[in-house]
Amino acid sequence: MNTIAEFIENQFYHVYNRTNNKELLFKKRGNQAFFLARYKKYLSPFVKTHAYALLGTHYHFSIQVKSFKEILNFISDLHRDRRTVTMNNLLNNTDSKKDLINKLIINQFQNFQVSYAKSINKQFGRNGSLFQKKFKRSVFDPEIKFRYLQYYIHHNARKHGLVNEFRDYPYHSYDEIISGSSSIIDVDKVIELFGCIEEFKKFHNEVHLEERFTSLD
Repeated sequence: MNTIAEFIENQFYHVYNRTNNKELLFKKRGNQAFFLARYKKYLSPFVKTHAYALLGTHYHFSIQVKSFKEILNFISDLHRDRRTVTMNNLLNNTDSKKDLINKLIINQFQNFQVSYAKSINKQFGRNGSLFQKKFKRSVFDPEIKFRYLQYYIHHNARKHGLVNEFRDYPYHSYDEIISGSSSIIDVDKVIELFGCIEEFKKFHNEVHLEERFTSLD
């Protein structure tokens, strides 16, 4: 499985990364909310998010890159002082959109991680990088793996022995999808790909379903 896949418009991806030397990613209550706020700032303009889980030393996201038109419209509306070099290049070189979209999404993930790490460094008087240098991303066919990846991400804390019941873990997107209210998750798309909310719940209640898709780890 390619874990450094190229980001392409409208494609679906499993994105994840770990800390260096198994250092705690979240060091006090409230860090998780700040982490998601940083994610929303840097990534939500460019990707649609379908699931997340925040663990002690790593994170998981299920995303879809937005269309070129959506990305271009957002960048066009940004004040020029807020645009990165890659954003400007995308505006001025639309013929190279494939390479530039990939570079843009990579840069946004890197900037997101650096922003969070700088905050942690300041709070706790630490230095150096927090995350492993290359975050992992693998493309997947939503018709085949969307449901399984949702299950995998929401059950990840249980899989790692942090809880016995996956619903007891507070730092994943399952409850946001059930409630239909989220500032990050594209709930409508999730339910569309499951068919209905009851099917979403039923699928998540399967026992140890991850044994069927260990390649997602």
